Amino acid sequence: MAFQIDTASIHSASMRLEVIGNNISNSNTSGFKGSDFSDVLATSMSGAIGASKAGTRQSFTQGNITASSNPLDMAINGNGFFRIECSGIARYTRNGQFSLDKDGWIVNSTGDRLSGYTVDTNGKIMTGAPVALKINPDPYLPKATENATLNLTLDVRKDPIVLADTPFVPGDPTTYTHSTTTTVYDASGGAHDVQTFYVKRDATNWDVYASVDGTLTPAVVAPAAATKVGALEFDSSGVLTTASAKTAAATSIAVSSTRNVAFDMSSAVQFGTSFAASMDQDGSAPGQMTGYKIGVDGIITASYSNGRSINMGQVILASFRNADGLTPTENNEWMETSASGPAALNTAGAGGLGSLEASATEDANIDLTAEMIKMISAQRVFQAAAEMVKKQDQIMQTVVNIGQ
Repeated sequence: MAFQIDTASIHSASMRLEVIGNNISNSNTSGFKGSDFSDVLATSMSGAIGASKAGTRQSFTQGNITASSNPLDMAINGNGFFRIECSGIARYTRNGQFSLDKDGWIVNSTGDRLSGYTVDTNGKIMTGAPVALKINPDPYLPKATENATLNLTLDVRKDPIVLADTPFVPGDPTTYTHSTTTTVYDASGGAHDVQTFYVKRDATNWDVYASVDGTLTPAVVAPAAATKVGALEFDSSGVLTTASAKTAAATSIAVSSTRNVAFDMSSAVQFGTSFAASMDQDGSAPGQMTGYKIGVDGIITASYSNGRSINMGQVILASFRNADGLTPTENNEWMETSASGPAALNTAGAGGLGSLEASATEDANIDLTAEMIKMISAQRVFQAAAEMVKKQDQIMQTVVNIGQ
């Protein structure tokens, strides 16, 4: 019986050294979670002999976060696991080192694909069943401008220009008060400059004229006067308050013989300040992908040479009621079990999940100093157990020699 107890002690110490060795050897593995060894030795002479329970328990404490140069590297700051698919089987990991394969799939070093939510044709996130994430390198196709919004601040301090005295002439800045240029696009992505002119007629009324690529629209034949394309009427506080005034501030400008662009100037104001204008329009020229980034919420956004950006997908995270119940597999990954419960999937920062830090990785949560101390302690225990076996052997030899 004594030999069995001592042998179990040696086995227990050996297992402890294996756990510690595994922790130390993976101290530089991104996302690695160290294990703690625990055992309970039987004390009942009539019960089980040796180690009645021995095993390991993983520690899912947070590791340090280190910056990297790869935009697809991610670190989870808080609770959660990345969901990846290996041959159609879901696995989970804290190692956020990812890259693109030749087809644009986001994969880890072994080719397992990262899971998340896909997007529709307009870049809207489509929540639902998780799918493998892909970054499409195709160019951004041109889109014709249909709507443009002009946010204007007109200077109320400017003197009116009386039409009867000074008709509008686009090449003569003395015939208009302010002007600004807006770039719009046709169906092939060709750019057209729409210049709008604002002529103050009296204290509250402004006329709006327009030219496209330097040519007045509507076109005029000399000596006919230019035709205004819109009008702005303000109240005493300098804003468009009436419905009719806001309606008049919306105009359609012909940028070609076959295409009109709706210009909305209903947010215009006139104050005692310098003229200012900003524009937003829904068209674009073609563009090539120039890069991509991942936000703290996991949304992957691709940027293009035409200044546009579009969502490519959203990384999701998984959590478990009992993470200790996960089964470790190869490649620093885990699989769910009945003990862990099913994975609860959500976006980063939601449902108690941590946030994502892009261009960063999580270090192993291993304290090398503590592990070395544990190793020294386990080595001493192994030596003590081995010495006990040696002493038991000596005692048995003495018993054998009693009758001689």
